[in-house]
Amino acid sequence: MHSTVMKKGVTWYLTRVYMKLSENVARLGQVAQSSTYGNAKPENAIDGNRASNYNQGSCACTNNNLNPWWRLDLLKTYKINTVTITNRQDCCSERINGAEIRIGNSLNDNGNANPRCAVISSIAAGASQTFACNGMEGRYINIIIPGRTEYLTLCEVEVDGTLSETNVARLGQVSQSSKYGNAKPENAIDGNRASNFNQGSCACTNNNLNPWWRLDLLKTYKINTVTITNRQDCCPERINGAEIRIGNSLNDNGNANPRCAVISSIAAGASQTFACNGMEGRYINIVIPGRTEYLTLCEVEVDGTLSGKSCPILLVCSTFNEHIMVFGVLLIILMLIFATFQRLMLPDLDK
Repeated sequence: MHSTVMKKGVTWYLTRVYMKLSENVARLGQVAQSSTYGNAKPENAIDGNRASNYNQGSCACTNNNLNPWWRLDLLKTYKINTVTITNRQDCCSERINGAEIRIGNSLNDNGNANPRCAVISSIAAGASQTFACNGMEGRYINIIIPGRTEYLTLCEVEVDGTLSETNVARLGQVSQSSKYGNAKPENAIDGNRASNFNQGSCACTNNNLNPWWRLDLLKTYKINTVTITNRQDCCPERINGAEIRIGNSLNDNGNANPRCAVISSIAAGASQTFACNGMEGRYINIVIPGRTEYLTLCEVEVDGTLSGKSCPILLVCSTFNEHIMVFGVLLIILMLIFATFQRLMLPDLDK
């Protein structure tokens, strides 16, 4: 009996861990639709139940409208990886044909004017089909049947996505090779793109050989993009030839880390974004190598996500939730060992 209870406990915990890791973010949102047929309210499509027989009461459905739509409001902007739709089984599976999935942050035309992720050619009766949206960003996810009068029936909508990171540069600490006047390194991560030097929002070094500026994100991130705002009122050419370096080493003050990009030029007062394609690092350096120069940065913005690779192996975790996850895995191992010991040493307990 004791080992049976132990196994049930392990199964419950593993189920909870799986649910946490594969959380359907649709269930965090609020929903609306163009009209409601009977009791087929829009919330039915995010109730966590793929039951596809209409009489089971788990499908959302509009009236027979022109351009019927259903909308999910995630309340925050997410990067959407996939949208999975479960079609009705007991009738009329062809009604979904030609529906579109739209994702974005606009409520123009009730959200139906946002960029399109996919067109649904068909979904078999009662089937669940997944559509890749490849990181499209948006708060709103709409499903609409454009151009015809139809019932829109959705028996479940599931969304895999991650919160769009804010500017993670503002979470870090900064330093630079030297400081010109009051142009401290923190000015470049103050959230202000003001590019006139006298506005006091730019970081600037002295006229040094190989001047550099460094952002310490305190944890390892996967860096998607780095956006740099150049000075407007003078000398925009000073940034030419600067390099963006990303990594976990402080050799040469971080300037020896792998290179994301070389900045050929940035127009005066402009903000330019450089793709780093998920390069991993705690440190982001901007350095002008090989010449004596002032390095002026009026804003540095970083889009990235925490890298979790070190947690399972080293037990060095980035968040409280990750610490709990590691503790839980260790607890499972101990529980399994205890259950095995019971079976070997105390077989009568199961009788």
